Amino acid sequence: MPAPTWRLNARLPRMTRCASTVMMVLVCVLIARSSVDLHGQLKAEPQPEAPKWALTGNLLQLMRGVYLPTANMIFNVQTHDPAKKSVSVSTGSIDWVQWGGSLYSGWEDVDYAAAVLSEVTPLLLVPGRVCQNGRRVPVERSDWVRYTLDMLHAAQVAYEAAKTRNQEKVSDATNELSDACQACHRVYRDRRVPGAASPGDPADATLRCATP
Repeated sequence: MPAPTWRLNARLPRMTRCASTVMMVLVCVLIARSSVDLHGQLKAEPQPEAPKWALTGNLLQLMRGVYLPTANMIFNVQTHDPAKKSVSVSTGSIDWVQWGGSLYSGWEDVDYAAAVLSEVTPLLLVPGRVCQNGRRVPVERSDWVRYTLDMLHAAQVAYEAAKTRNQEKVSDATNELSDACQACHRVYRDRRVPGAASPGDPADATLRCATP
């Protein structure tokens, strides 16, 4: 005689609940294990350090390596129309400096020079840099900060002028750039001790970066 169907049907909900409970336990175990593995992985991998400012060169090297050639590319617009520059291709021995400068149009050169001058100017405020004579660059002084901000503004003005592709407007912008350079140089570069010879004499650099 077959078993009553009501008994089998009565057990089905209990079996379903049991299977659901087991499934939930397995899911919880897998989630917990994944969290432990992920935590261990994050803990094992070293976190990247925040970038640090490079202080490889002194102020003189920074000026001659970046500021002087870059600013001169902008000053050059006073007497040379960037639109008339021709891009040449060398077929013989290559002068890599000249070759690099011949890759772009004249106006592109001015754009890049003004952009670079704007971007590197905040380096004048990095603590720890020294001048040619070993003195610390006075980055904490209000006048030094003002000179730096004036340089940044002048470079940005030159950049905006370059975008107009108008030689006269860029030439006018160089006046502000020249003023920014000279204001700082008068105080922190050009002062000389009594008896110093012409530029190049070691005594000529004694007062560089010295507070007035």
